[in-house]
Amino acid sequence: MATKTKVNHANAVEHAEKVVANLQAKYDAVAAARADDDRAMGEVSYRAHADNDPTANAKLYAIRERTWRRDIELKSISTAIAVAQQNLAEAKQAESQTQARKAAREILRRANAIVKYAQTLDDANAVKVEASRAIADELTQMRALAHGAGLYVPSHEQFLALGSRADQTAHMATPFAREFGEHLAPAERRNHMSYAQSWHLAVTKAVTALVGEDKQTEAA
Repeated sequence: MATKTKVNHANAVEHAEKVVANLQAKYDAVAAARADDDRAMGEVSYRAHADNDPTANAKLYAIRERTWRRDIELKSISTAIAVAQQNLAEAKQAESQTQARKAAREILRRANAIVKYAQTLDDANAVKVEASRAIADELTQMRALAHGAGLYVPSHEQFLALGSRADQTAHMATPFAREFGEHLAPAERRNHMSYAQSWHLAVTKAVTALVGEDKQTEAA
């Protein structure tokens, strides 16, 4: 069973270009020689025809033979050049089609990647929605528990202000940056942990102080 040989279209184009160039150089050389024959013919024609000079007649005959052969050769080379140029055009078209197929496969691969990344974004947004609602719920429960106890609990307004600032900071690093309002200065940028950790520290201090008072009351 015969095996198929993979064609390197880039090499085919290069080869076809060299063939065209070589044929054109050959044509130019023959055409230059043909022009020399015309000049030589002009020098001997008068003596051959007007003076019937035997030497001039012999030279004229030789020149006519050369010009005849060179005319045929020029016509033959011209035909070969036309074929070579057609081969070059076909090689370039094949190369272009190969590159187009390669680009198409790469575009498809990247389109598949976009779907994957889009799903990742949707999953991240789902986690973001769930986590932000969970924080809001935790703050609501904490405020209910802290009512009348004098304990510090962050407000809903604080969460909205600081949480939205953290979201805006993250959005500034995405292609959607200009769609989300003002551009934050470096000092204004934050993440969600920046306020959550400070809240945790404040709540911990308040709870520790209260628990400590309880222990002192029990000891008395």
